[in-house]
Amino acid sequence: MIFTVSIYSRIVRKLRLWANGCLTWTSACGIACLTLLIRTHAWHWRKVAKAGPPPWDVRNRVIADFIPDGSSVLDLGCGAQTLKLHLKSGCTYQPCDVITNSPDTIHCDFNAGIYPKIIKRYDYVVCSGLLEYVRTPSEFLQRISSFGDALLISYNPIVHGESKIQRLGKHWVNHLAQPELERIFESIGLSWNIVNTRPPNELLYSCKPKTE
Repeated sequence: MIFTVSIYSRIVRKLRLWANGCLTWTSACGIACLTLLIRTHAWHWRKVAKAGPPPWDVRNRVIADFIPDGSSVLDLGCGAQTLKLHLKSGCTYQPCDVITNSPDTIHCDFNAGIYPKIIKRYDYVVCSGLLEYVRTPSEFLQRISSFGDALLISYNPIVHGESKIQRLGKHWVNHLAQPELERIFESIGLSWNIVNTRPPNELLYSCKPKTE
């Protein structure tokens, strides 16, 4: 009897795990389909912009450490604008996002080809958790490289065995491996360094135009 109950419990546990896995996969597939169909998830970013400091705000703290006092900063895909809270004394901050949740936010929608009209070069252009959501990453990087003297860009490259459906389930619309991204930097004349890594696979790049 004990043996039978033990086997039954294991079967039930495995069935529950299988069912939960199926639900998770089904949900990811559904979101992946929406990601493929909808150019920009404005409703999703509206929630992010209103939610306050997100769980991934630690990334903005790290990025702010690489920006010196008194720098001018253009924050592309600024979301809730938490980067501003971590900048050093004397820094000036310009937010830019698809959701304009403050009067000074410059509207942009990179997947619709709407880029901010920049009237000056900034010391630092920040792309914190943005590049994964851009459908034409090469064109995007080419265009924003003219916005400032240095770029700080985070990215989660696709790794061996990672499912593109799972990435699409996070609303990520491009799937560059690390060497592919670095070749893009090279092709548009940027020198680059990896200045920080965060688990499981997030890289923070510091990029500058190559000097002759």
